Amino acid sequence: MKIKNQSLYGQNSEIEEKIGDRSVNSFIKVRGWILIIATLGLAIFSLLNIASASFYTSMRFYKTEYFFVKRQFLFLLAGIVPLFMGLGINYRWYEKKQAIKLIVILTFILFGVVAIGTAFGIDSLVPIRNGSRRWIDFKIVKLQPSELLKIAYIILIAKGLNACKQRNYKNKDVIYTIFPFVLFFVLSVFFQRDLGTALHYIAISFIMIFFSDIELKHIFKFIAVIVVIGITYGSYAYFIGDDSSYRNRRIKAYVNGVIYDDYDNGDGYQIKQSLIAVGNGGLIGKGLGNGTQKYSYLPEIHTDFIMASVGEEWGFVGVSIMFLTYIIILQIGTTIAKSACDHFGKYLAIGITGYLFSQIIMNVYVVTGLMPVTGIPLPLMSYGGTSLWTTLFSIGVLYNINKHSLKGGSKGANQEERSSE
Repeated sequence: MKIKNQSLYGQNSEIEEKIGDRSVNSFIKVRGWILIIATLGLAIFSLLNIASASFYTSMRFYKTEYFFVKRQFLFLLAGIVPLFMGLGINYRWYEKKQAIKLIVILTFILFGVVAIGTAFGIDSLVPIRNGSRRWIDFKIVKLQPSELLKIAYIILIAKGLNACKQRNYKNKDVIYTIFPFVLFFVLSVFFQRDLGTALHYIAISFIMIFFSDIELKHIFKFIAVIVVIGITYGSYAYFIGDDSSYRNRRIKAYVNGVIYDDYDNGDGYQIKQSLIAVGNGGLIGKGLGNGTQKYSYLPEIHTDFIMASVGEEWGFVGVSIMFLTYIIILQIGTTIAKSACDHFGKYLAIGITGYLFSQIIMNVYVVTGLMPVTGIPLPLMSYGGTSLWTTLFSIGVLYNINKHSLKGGSKGANQEERSSE
């Protein structure tokens, strides 16, 4: 005869377990919504800053006050599509063969178009901008493949790291597995004369490797190799490199600024004006619309140097609020990675969080003169469609990973995965 446990202790334990599960699920749901609200809050805040920062340039070149902010608003509306794609697609699908094939094909097509346009000098298709060919001009909109494919890069490395985990690969075997992905993307971007984005790809891969199961000594070897290559290239660019190269001039301007405090010559001018903008803001700033660096003093202030505009018009307080919002997003990304249902979700969340973190750091370093000018936008804040769409899609994927970390989410996801095969 089967005897049921009717003890008060057994009933209380079951009730406590249910309450605990509900509390965890409620926390995870709230965490996801905070992620979305913080993301959209920054994107909307950027419209105010772009409207102010681009005012003079819009009037000068397009005879209208709000040319750039109108376009950015349309970019944001269009960004709802990639955001909801990231939200709705089960993140485990990106690990499947058909998804990997699609990613590889898309990567070769986009990089191939840039390579062909560069090789044959097709300016109408792949225009030269700031000394590099990294844009595809579709007339209606320009796309930057190296920016768009960052999420593809993260997915491929996450797939590789997860495969290594399943096969119990260690240390060198892990590095050898993902190194071909890193090498292909970095060289493809480098030969577009886009040193900044190439460095960003390296930073993303380093962060993902750092949080894998590789021993620290092998990670330090990886860092040492990158540092040696960087110092060698920087030394060549500064002492031997031809000044006709856009990258060489930027490196020389950076070194002269850091060592000799000389920002007056050539490409150092932009960094100098950026520092002036940030310094002029003081504690609370000059007020929205009252900044002066946008009047041709600081080129591209509404794009890669939007933080300088925020510092000038909103001051230390405004910049602090902006960075507090970034910290919230990054902290949520970190906790999502820790609570992911599987290793692929963990690596994917780490990659997305690392991508945002490293891009923010690189942009801030450029604006404050701690790095050469690289053309790296500030996520959700800088003017531009490609970067915004990539970031929104990435946030959507992060939310999806969070959704499947709910109690019972793993079981449901596995059933869904089996039914879709």
